[in-house]
Amino acid sequence: MRIPPIEPESADKQLKTVYDALKKQYGTELNPLKVLAHRPQVMRAVMNLYGAIHTHSDTISDELKELISLRVAQINSCRDYCVPMHTYMLHKQGTVEEKIRALPRSATSDLYSEAEKVALEYAERITVPSTMVTEGLFERLKAHYGEGDIVELTAVISTLNFWTKFIDALEIPLDDVFKE
Repeated sequence: MRIPPIEPESADKQLKTVYDALKKQYGTELNPLKVLAHRPQVMRAVMNLYGAIHTHSDTISDELKELISLRVAQINSCRDYCVPMHTYMLHKQGTVEEKIRALPRSATSDLYSEAEKVALEYAERITVPSTMVTEGLFERLKAHYGEGDIVELTAVISTLNFWTKFIDALEIPLDDVFKE
């Protein structure tokens, strides 16, 4: 780890409250957030954004958000933290292993609905630098999702792109709770 985390025993009262909430939700304080704690205002902003986009939605399933997160992590080669974490979260939600393994080939897999396929293609196009979101793709996306849904999908994808870059640049290790 290139930047040492702020551990719970070194945290001030306000940060300890945040750590307690994280530990309750995830079983740990989360290494990336312990590093972000060096800049509390940034940590709060990132946590607020992450919380807002990962709040249960009536139109975009938690599973799809995690599949998108895992696909972005795979593309960005965040193998040491993001891939195992989001694989763990998918297992915890009950996603079958076969569907997880098929994710890189989701476009041709019968395990994915057309709506999931287009959302995952959208994630790939946003994430891979040499590709772009075409009008054709956007029209296919609009056939399955409303404007608010597309904004939410874009936020999920963009936030995961942030996390993968942040975690890799600072060489943040996987929390033990996500090791399977």
